[in-house]
Amino acid sequence: MTEDDIAAFRERMETVVYSLKIAPQVAENQVIDRVALSFRKLLNFFAENTEMTQQILLSPPHARETQSLLSALIAGNLAFSQQNALFRDDISATLMGQCFTGIIVQLACEPGDPALRHQNSQACAKLFCEGIWSGKL
Repeated sequence: MTEDDIAAFRERMETVVYSLKIAPQVAENQVIDRVALSFRKLLNFFAENTEMTQQILLSPPHARETQSLLSALIAGNLAFSQQNALFRDDISATLMGQCFTGIIVQLACEPGDPALRHQNSQACAKLFCEGIWSGKL
């Protein structure tokens, strides 16, 4: 694995994340679908080359830097959505980006097939956007 390979992987990852910025005019009933799409596109990207993902995203010595980059990129997208009143602003975009990245990293450890990634993406979007509380006591 060369430094060029690592840089190329990270650049492709950045391109994917930038493409996932949610437009301010998105319909409210489409937000969870857009977040699910974000999870799915990232999981599909990491599943495209499991060897590089393992070496650059999941394993030392490159994992920490790559995960920090991913978290910062996602936080940037979330901050954009906060500025447009799409997401709550009482929780920092940085913390939300770290949580999103944690979910992605865990799921990238076992990429599964496309159907499983789709299913997991939908579930994670609901979890991320709506939380785990059922609202019932």
